[in-house]
Amino acid sequence: MKRALAVFSVLAVLGFSAFGIGTFSGKWAATIDVLTPELTANTLTLNYTDFGWTFTGVLSLLGSSSDTFDISAKGAFGPFSINGTMNFDFSPAYLGAKLVTSLDFAGLSLSFVAAHGEKYVGPNGDYYTGCQTASESLTYVLTAKVDPIGVELWFRDCSTGTEFYSADITLKGISLCCGISLDAELVFTKLDGFKSLSFSGIEIPLCCGVSLTAGVTFTTSGKELSTGLKWGGVADTCFTVYGDAIGEPEENPTEWLGIEIYGWKIHCSLGDCNYVEFLTALDPDYFVDNDIVAFEEGEFEYMKLGFCGAGCCGGQYTVAISIYFVESGKLFGINRLGATMSIPVMNNLNVTVDFSSGFTTPTTSLSVGWVFTF
Repeated sequence: MKRALAVFSVLAVLGFSAFGIGTFSGKWAATIDVLTPELTANTLTLNYTDFGWTFTGVLSLLGSSSDTFDISAKGAFGPFSINGTMNFDFSPAYLGAKLVTSLDFAGLSLSFVAAHGEKYVGPNGDYYTGCQTASESLTYVLTAKVDPIGVELWFRDCSTGTEFYSADITLKGISLCCGISLDAELVFTKLDGFKSLSFSGIEIPLCCGVSLTAGVTFTTSGKELSTGLKWGGVADTCFTVYGDAIGEPEENPTEWLGIEIYGWKIHCSLGDCNYVEFLTALDPDYFVDNDIVAFEEGEFEYMKLGFCGAGCCGGQYTVAISIYFVESGKLFGINRLGATMSIPVMNNLNVTVDFSSGFTTPTTSLSVGWVFTF
């Protein structure tokens, strides 16, 4: 049966090519750990486009149990755009499937997502809703947007019937006064109730092209306040403070003893993709536990510089250099140096380099990757 299927696939490809009905394209992306040496990523993507539809096959092959094969189709059916994907490993075993459809009409934007299988509704999936039997469960996401309101509703089916799971409500460009506006987002779930409330996009004009920006996010476990100053035509500087209120909510919910600061970050954009960024952590574990910064043991601060420029073939190269610090060590307390680079070598070939080297604890890693399109 497998041999017959393979022969049929080859004949189908040759048949399409002979008649010249559609077009083929693709890319090969891979990454090698130079010091091991070891192939850490290897993906081949093939696309066939015809009659307004694109059919894609993605082969991820490392010679291990993580090898996968994905097939997808993307196109339009009347006023609806459709994108469907199915995922398999090399057992071959089914891993999951996802269907996305959307419609834009008279300022109203509607979209619907149906996801199934361990890949999407399991603990590591983008549509996980806490079902115990993820491989047999379904998640549905319905989104509706009409300026300035957006509503995203999640439903789940844990093999016991469909039920409401969560809601995400957004308001964009709410006018306050004096030309000041803000964006708001409220998230709540059926099981946990209130999850988060965010206010962002606040920009208060001061004078001389300078304005104050602010945003705040409230959760059940903390708050994050971000403020900054913008200088028109010069640079954008953003100051973010990570912290939480101190109190005794179990004994007295209204008692407020102060604010606990976990750290702060300063990001200054110098135009295009050139920037400088500083982050200082008073509680490094907070940043590691919340996947904000991958600090190593003893590190509490970093400085990052970003650059970009014109590549040799019309593309743009980017470079980011990071310096991580500890309280005491060698020169200036520098503990580790990291760098990432993306360089367009040809119109259809882009090379990436990722480097990390420690000083206090000597560990070095160097990987080289590429993306070749055809």
